[in-house]
Amino acid sequence: MRCTQKEMREKLGISRDTLRFYEQKGIIEPEVDPQNGYRYYDDWQVNLLWDCKQYQAMGFSLAEVLEILKSDTMDDLCARVERRSEEVVDEIRRKELELTCLRTRAAEMRRAERSLGLFELIDFAGRVYVPIREDHGFREGVGAEAVAFSNAHFSVSEPLLWFPEAGRDHFFWGYACTPATYRALGAPEAEWIVRIEAATALSTWVDAGERWNVGLSLFEGLLDEARSRGLEPRHEICADLVARAHGADGYHRYLHAYLPLV
Repeated sequence: MRCTQKEMREKLGISRDTLRFYEQKGIIEPEVDPQNGYRYYDDWQVNLLWDCKQYQAMGFSLAEVLEILKSDTMDDLCARVERRSEEVVDEIRRKELELTCLRTRAAEMRRAERSLGLFELIDFAGRVYVPIREDHGFREGVGAEAVAFSNAHFSVSEPLLWFPEAGRDHFFWGYACTPATYRALGAPEAEWIVRIEAATALSTWVDAGERWNVGLSLFEGLLDEARSRGLEPRHEICADLVARAHGADGYHRYLHAYLPLV
């Protein structure tokens, strides 16, 4: 069988640019008519393209596909496919972790508006935290590694506001996940990681409203409630930023706040 470029595109369901791209990458080597420059593809080129599409669907890069088609022995290919199967296992685990975090986040969002001002004692799981900003500016000394970690794990973390001293109007912004999520990530310990320890905590929901309206005053109700109950707070306050949303009455930033207890 000998196909023209048009026939090849139609039979394989690919564009002219894609076909030319595979040619430029060395996946296929069509016969070129020196008289008119027309390209012709034999059975072997068709087979190579089908194989290429299959291996790409398995998750291999085009550079890897080229090695598979041009040089891999059976042992090479088996080892490559086995490695890819392990990568897929890791991807599935990551997706399961993301799914759990999404469902938790959705449930929290549903609670936000109707729970404003309500107080409850809960088992606070703690947070593994990367503080990026201090008050309203970037934190001095934050390294590229810390930022890269946050960027890589946005899907399983959320913004967190942290007052390391509950009586002082000084806070950090950053991204945090639960200790269980951090363990599931298999991430190493690092000096820029802050661990907010698990504890029984008094929690509430607050609305920070428009921008710049962030400070210890947001949590005066939480501190007053702890005093009225005779509770002994730990030194810190933290709050997950669960949602930003527009409403008829303005812009809202919903925070789920925690006051860990001794």
